[in-house]
Amino acid sequence: MQTMFDMLNSQSFNLNIDFVQTAFTCNDSLLVQRVGSNTLKNFSTWSCQTTYDDSILSLVIPLPSHDISVQVSLPGMKTVGAIRLGLSGPAAVSRGNR
Repeated sequence: MQTMFDMLNSQSFNLNIDFVQTAFTCNDSLLVQRVGSNTLKNFSTWSCQTTYDDSILSLVIPLPSHDISVQVSLPGMKTVGAIRLGLSGPAAVSRGNR
């Protein structure tokens, strides 16, 4: 069991956020920040793309650690129909004892 936790702790993860049926685009002034110790720090790298006739805005945020709080600010009064969240990371295999 410990092997599984060690593998997870050594992996890097991306936070995937999809804003479904939205009027927001990557050209809007989106703000992605890390929350910690009552301060906000901007993420320097993250990617944005729109799909399905610009009705889905997708953000991919590389997480610097596993225990983290993230805040996404969307400017203005545009609508969002739904939010889809997920984590992704590279595959890992252990050849140790089972």
